[in-house]
Amino acid sequence: MGRPLIEYIYSQCLPWQTGVAVAGVRGDVETKVLSFDRDLGESSLILRYPAGWAKTKPEALSVEEEMYVLDGEITINGRIYARDSYACFPAGYVRQSASSAKGCVAITFFDGIPELTTKPVKSGAVSVEYLNLYDLKWEVGSDPSLAWMGNRSKTLRWDPVYEQKSTFVFSSAPQIAPTNWECPTLTHRCVEESFHLAGSIAGPHGIKRPGGYFWRPPEVPHGPFGSRDGTMSLIRFRAGKHVNVWDTKQVPYSFDMPYKPALPPELVPIAKDYVGGDRY
Repeated sequence: MGRPLIEYIYSQCLPWQTGVAVAGVRGDVETKVLSFDRDLGESSLILRYPAGWAKTKPEALSVEEEMYVLDGEITINGRIYARDSYACFPAGYVRQSASSAKGCVAITFFDGIPELTTKPVKSGAVSVEYLNLYDLKWEVGSDPSLAWMGNRSKTLRWDPVYEQKSTFVFSSAPQIAPTNWECPTLTHRCVEESFHLAGSIAGPHGIKRPGGYFWRPPEVPHGPFGSRDGTMSLIRFRAGKHVNVWDTKQVPYSFDMPYKPALPPELVPIAKDYVGGDRY
């Protein structure tokens, strides 16, 4: 995997650029690069479609595209994707038309360098043409070791065969802290990626608020976590089955965590704790 640990940076600290990572496909759309895999060409981006943006010719990409709308709305093949809507378009999916009358901001994930293609969608490819978050019910977390957090989730995408890929929205209630203010760290054997949507969650690297983003490679210890005012995040697991592996040592916990990011060198100069102002 060609992505280093990013835990965590605020998207508000990243510059808007034009044509980055989607040049030649959507070069007229502004982009913030959250992370990029130099080996595989995979990318995690925020795309900002300007008001009046439109594509009237059919377009199909050579890679899978996941999209979660953060603000505004975009219309694809006659369907309106408004805030808190989601789609997973497989490689070869044809956008007959796409437009955004008032503008749209969407966090977008490509599983390779996007190029135009005429190849059809492969049989068995995961396809989620449209989900509205408000139409989904909250599911109870399955790990009893995290029962104290009161975790809830809404599944957006799931790989039923290999269980190598999943995307969901995670939430917990306010005033959640580990029992006796201590908890062990945990690791996963897969990649975990997250973009913070609402509320806050406090952990060893600080108090993460909307716009906070992390990319965590496998086997990186993390936690404990808690939330004073409730939290909601978009989370993706990749490159392995999601299993919680707990350490045995108890670690003290506090809501008052200073911002102490773990970042690659190129992000250190621009990273700062972010409270208020721009949403993304």
